[in-house]
Amino acid sequence: MSGIILVFTVRLIDPLYGPMGEELGWRGFAQPLLQVDRSPLLAILILALLVASWHLPLWVLPQFGLSSIDILSDFLATVAVTFWYAWLFNHTGGSVLMALVAHATEGSIQTEQLWTAGAAAARMSLLYAVVWCIVAIGLIIFDWQF
Repeated sequence: MSGIILVFTVRLIDPLYGPMGEELGWRGFAQPLLQVDRSPLLAILILALLVASWHLPLWVLPQFGLSSIDILSDFLATVAVTFWYAWLFNHTGGSVLMALVAHATEGSIQTEQLWTAGAAAARMSLLYAVVWCIVAIGLIIFDWQF
C-alpha cells in the first residue's frame, strides 16, 4: 500500500514525469483556448488527437519495443482518456488540480505490469483501450451537453 502512495505522490508532484506538466498545458492552457470558439466536444476531440500525437514518439521508439497493436491500443486509450480528463475539467469549474489528480491516479496503476507474457500483455493493452473508449462514449452519450 505504501508503494502505491509513493508512486502516486511522485507522479502527482514531479513536473518531469508527466501529469504535472501535461495537465497544466493541456487542461490549463489548451482546452480553455480550444473551447473559446468551438463546442466542448469538438475542442476535446482536437485536444485528444493532439495529446495522442504528443505521445506517439514514445510509442514508436525502438527501445520500448511496442508492437503495432500496442501502439494502436495506446493511441486509442490516450484519445479516450483525454475525454475523461477534459470532461472532469469542465465539470469541476475548470479545475486543473482535479485533472492532475485523476491523471496521476490513472498513471499510478500500470495494468501492463500485471501481465508480462506477450499475448496476455497485448490483450490487456487492448482491453485497457476498450474500457477507456467505453468511458469516453458513455460521457458523450449520457452528457450530451459535453
